[in-house]
Amino acid sequence: MKTSLKITSFAVIGLALATLASFAPAADAASPPQNYTGVLTHGEFTSCGGELLNPPAYSVGGTWVLRIDPVAENQILPTAHLTLLVFRDGSRYQHFPNVELTPISIQNAVYTYSLGSQVTVTLDTNSFPATFSWSVQFFDNCTTRNYMSLAYVGVTSN
Repeated sequence: MKTSLKITSFAVIGLALATLASFAPAADAASPPQNYTGVLTHGEFTSCGGELLNPPAYSVGGTWVLRIDPVAENQILPTAHLTLLVFRDGSRYQHFPNVELTPISIQNAVYTYSLGSQVTVTLDTNSFPATFSWSVQFFDNCTTRNYMSLAYVGVTSN
């Protein structure tokens, strides 16, 4: 009788611990987001004929902040948010204040995200400083610009 009571007690304790564990937050969810900040160092523009414009159509500078969220429970890849401020020939050109990015992949410390079907954002943390790229592929057959793709490239500053 005492043996079955011990087994039942252990079973109840085990069930209680398993139940409590299922309500505990995941360890990854408690970790803070990863923040990367940096400057844009240059722009790369590809002509309608598919050739890299050298020199680029105009000088590019600016700043960027990429916040990579912690991986939530039942999530494979982390989401990210980007703030991008681009200067063209020394004047403010574009500002994206808080763009939510869709994760594509993380391979060998290279994070790849998208914004719709035209924009790809890449952060390569293998190099020091880490490198950043915002690449856009236009689908308008060069009717409104003299290039078919562009990339803003930068490095981390922290």
